[in-house]
Amino acid sequence: MIKLIRASRPAFLSDSKVLELTGVYKEESLSVWNKEQIKTPLLASSDGKCAYCECLLTSESNYMEVEHFEDKKHNPDKVVEWENLLPSCKKCNGTKSTHDVIKEPIVNPYIDDPKEHLYMRSYRFRGKTIKGNNTIEVTDLNHSKRLVLSRFEIGEKIDDLLDTSWDRYIVFTEKKDTRSRNRLISIVEGLLEECQPKAGYAASTATNLLNDSKFIDLVLAMKGQNIWTKELNELMNVSSTLVLDCA
Repeated sequence: MIKLIRASRPAFLSDSKVLELTGVYKEESLSVWNKEQIKTPLLASSDGKCAYCECLLTSESNYMEVEHFEDKKHNPDKVVEWENLLPSCKKCNGTKSTHDVIKEPIVNPYIDDPKEHLYMRSYRFRGKTIKGNNTIEVTDLNHSKRLVLSRFEIGEKIDDLLDTSWDRYIVFTEKKDTRSRNRLISIVEGLLEECQPKAGYAASTATNLLNDSKFIDLVLAMKGQNIWTKELNELMNVSSTLVLDCA
């Protein structure tokens, strides 16, 4: 889970439209929020990912559902209130269900910084606070097969790429030519791309990579050879904003 920035309320959700759609929901129980004018800007605000688990919502197997932070059953007046809507995968939306976020608060990534409530240990989230623990339990952020395994598989891929990066670094120090330098920079760039907000499970990937001594040493070595570029530095800076504390 990463901090998200909510976009401005879409023009479609004018005050009169909100009243109209809310009235329709109360009278007919229709899914009045399932409109592209709502779903498209909502999905864009999370870089195409579930606001809770960070799975990508742009593939055929994962599609977006409009999640009501204050559940629609007990808060019918907020069914199309922009600030109450989050993009979610079907699993997180269904798992959270009608949980009362007023009685037992959970992290709202558009309001809270998840780093203040969560930390990581072995691809699993742990709670720093009661709100963090509530979030893990209510949205099942440590579902073994669906989430922990996915984070682990990405971690394994990253580890393999790190080994390849070091191989390329050694080749560069031997040849000192443009081709070997570019091959090294390219693979490190790919590593850091997996730690950007648009990448699936970016919080866990950034946390594992930027705390890995192999990566830290590689960065220092590349800087020592004056081949750490401005572009890599920019990617690194963005990645560092997503890093969670580790245990």
